[in-house]
Amino acid sequence: MKTRREFLEIAGVAAAGAVAIGASPKKTPTPTSAPARPMIKPRALKPGDTVGLIAPSSYIFDTWRIEEAVARLESALGLKSRLGRSVKARHGYMAGTESERLEDLHAMFRDPTVSAVFCLGGGYGTERLLDGIDYELIRRNPKILLGFSDITGLHLAITKKSGVVTFHGPVAVGSIPRWTLERLKKALFVAEPIGELTNPPEEDPSWPQFPLHTVAPGVARAPIAGGNLTLISTTMGTPYEIETKGRILFLEDTGAAPYRVDRMLTQLKLAGKLKNVAGIVWGTCTDCSPIFPRSSYEINLSLSDLLDEILGGLGVPVLAGLVFGHTRDRSTIPIGVECELDAAAKKVTIVEAATVAANG
Repeated sequence: MKTRREFLEIAGVAAAGAVAIGASPKKTPTPTSAPARPMIKPRALKPGDTVGLIAPSSYIFDTWRIEEAVARLESALGLKSRLGRSVKARHGYMAGTESERLEDLHAMFRDPTVSAVFCLGGGYGTERLLDGIDYELIRRNPKILLGFSDITGLHLAITKKSGVVTFHGPVAVGSIPRWTLERLKKALFVAEPIGELTNPPEEDPSWPQFPLHTVAPGVARAPIAGGNLTLISTTMGTPYEIETKGRILFLEDTGAAPYRVDRMLTQLKLAGKLKNVAGIVWGTCTDCSPIFPRSSYEINLSLSDLLDEILGGLGVPVLAGLVFGHTRDRSTIPIGVECELDAAAKKVTIVEAATVAANG
């Protein structure tokens, strides 16, 4: 399955609230800001519900995988599936034209028999939909929206324009190992706070594959914002740019050399998006190490050096290494609900329910 950056390169578009309590020992953070309007929570799923499967981004090159996704949703989650009319359509590198992809998105939110909307894949293309989305339709019919990578475009826009909680988590055509599946179930089927977010068990705890690292200590409690760093960067200056004030910012990416991460984080800093953030959780950045031989400006700073340099001095808690996004295993992160970050203790805890109880 191609990475999001590979799709961007194919497309020719690859680019080159709360208050944080710094290093204070205090463990009970007090919220001081909140979204302008309360976030609307979708209904939790229950076995037998129907989910709509859409392809709002890149073309699904292996269409057999769509059939496998339908079968897996039935066997692993007990859910029925309804395919969007255009999930096998193709317009260049995208899964149909803007109008086809928008119609699938709107149809799933209009249909009262569809309980949630799962994205089949990411890649590139959601940003081209944002001006055409009926955000009031989504606000009137709140449903779970699930996906990651390029789907961050939908998360950003729907959070800002519809005020509905969405879920940064697995796409339907992709790996969903047992550890990931269990966390997905807890996020989507239970109308209770998810609780602590952890990394999967390590084969060698003395030399973990995904170690958690405290970049800057402190405690914060605030609503979650964030997703894929590239999408956050490319939507800056648009009506859909991320709101970070009084938020805990979750960031992840893939296929970005350190200097590219530097460029995107610096953009956020220059735009004031890191000034009043409550805290930051850096996830993983797969395939983000320099590949030799490269020019010197690509290899002078490691990713860890870069995070220390740009994020370490913000005066807010920063934790790195949480597994979500472009990894084999991944947590499901509800966007818009409160979490508590204790960076020194290396703990991130979702303290607010992301869904409301299902009826019947």
